[in-house]
Parts: sequence; structure tokens; C-alpha cells
Amino acid sequence: MDIGVLHVWPIGVSALISAGFGLLLSRSTSWWTADDGHVGVLARSHAFRPLPLAVLGIVLATVATLLFPGIGPASVAGSSTASNPVAGSSAGLGAFDAFLLALSLGTAAAATPFLVVVDFVIHRLPDRIMYPLIGAELLVLALGSLLGESQMWVLALIAGGAGVLFFGILHLIGRVMHARTMGLGDVKLAFVVFGVPTLFSVWAPALVLIIMMLIAGLAALLSAAARRSLKTTTIAFGPAMLSGMWFGSVLAPILL
Repeated sequence: MDIGVLHVWPIGVSALISAGFGLLLSRSTSWWTADDGHVGVLARSHAFRPLPLAVLGIVLATVATLLFPGIGPASVAGSSTASNPVAGSSAGLGAFDAFLLALSLGTAAAATPFLVVVDFVIHRLPDRIMYPLIGAELLVLALGSLLGESQMWVLALIAGGAGVLFFGILHLIGRVMHARTMGLGDVKLAFVVFGVPTLFSVWAPALVLIIMMLIAGLAALLSAAARRSLKTTTIAFGPAMLSGMWFGSVLAPILL
């Protein structure tokens, strides 16, 4: 098989997976929203356009897989950047690992635009999107850990679990102190947000955390300026988490 095909096929698989999941989400808004009031709010929002969101997910999956170390033009041209079989490189990945990578990135990319817009509009991360997403990612990481050749799957499982634990502690502290902090949806999302980037680099979760905090801080400042009040300002943290996840994923292999 041509070396270009060997390296590039995960991009197409990731895009196809994202297309399937995105189309399913775009056609089942009432089901995964499970709230007639929220369905009406989303329908009136200019930001919520199901089909364009599905297309955006396909683009995101394609770009993310293309920028995965060892995949894409640089790799096909014989670049030596893909030299680490542990994490952040596809050079050490067999066909099974590469398929799992495409499945992970495609699924996460398809859900991202919907979760960002829905959380921004109604401040909610629907369980009927979250649980299938988490389940799919958990299954991929578990299969990779048990049957894959790369160690990156185990590292991603650890990072995802650590993210849930960290955000869970923040959530409990907020509940005890009656302070606004992470919601339960954010706690659940942390598994994906910290697990997926670890596939790109073992250092990616740290960069993801920094970027998401910067984005959330900027969003809070802009919202406070618009309302002229910081105390009454609340923001949806999901968009910052997901933005940080993707930016941190693609930047970590370059910067760290």
C-alpha cells in the first residue's frame, strides 16, 4: 500500500465518523434536549443551526487528525517528527490503533460544536449527548489500553480520570462554600477534555488547562463589562473547556 495512504486514511475515517455522529445529532434535537422549553430556545437562537454544526464537526475532525503528529503532508513527505510511539505520534501506531484514534477524534469533534452552542445558549450540557460521548471515548481508550500497541491509551485514561477527579473536587468545594464553580456537566466533560489531548502529547492536558482558563477568564471579563457587574456574571464553562481541548491538543506537540 502506498505510504501516503498508510498515513492519511485515518483522516478520512475520522471525517466519516464525525459526519455520522453529527448527522445523528442534527436530526434528534428534541430527543437529546429532552426539554420542550429548551428546544424552543435553541430554535430561536441564530447560533443553533444543526446542519452547519454537523459540517463544522467534520471540518474539526479532519483538521485535528491531519495535525496529529505523524499524520498529514509532513509525514507523507518523510518527516522525522513522528518518532515517539508513546503519545503524540502515529509512527508507532498499528492499523488498529490508528482506527481507534480516528474514532476518538471523530466522535469528539462531532459533539463539540453542538455542546459549545447548546451550553452557550441554555447553559447546559445535555446528558443524552454527554453519556454516549463519554462512553465512546472510554471504550476507545479501554480497547486501546488492552489491545493496542501504543502506551498513549493508558496515559489518556489516567489523564481523563484525573481531570474528572480534579473538577469533581472543585465542584464539591463550590457546593460546600455556596460559590459558583464547575457544574456536574463540566465534571463529566473533563474526562473527554483531558483524555483526548493526551493522545497528542503527554503534556497536552497542562496546556489545555491553561488555555481553557484564559478563554474562560476573557469571556467572564467581557460578560462583566457588558453587564457592568462582576458579581452577577455567570458564563458557560463548556465552550472554554472544549476550545482549550482542541487548541491544547494541536499546540502541545509544537510548543512542549
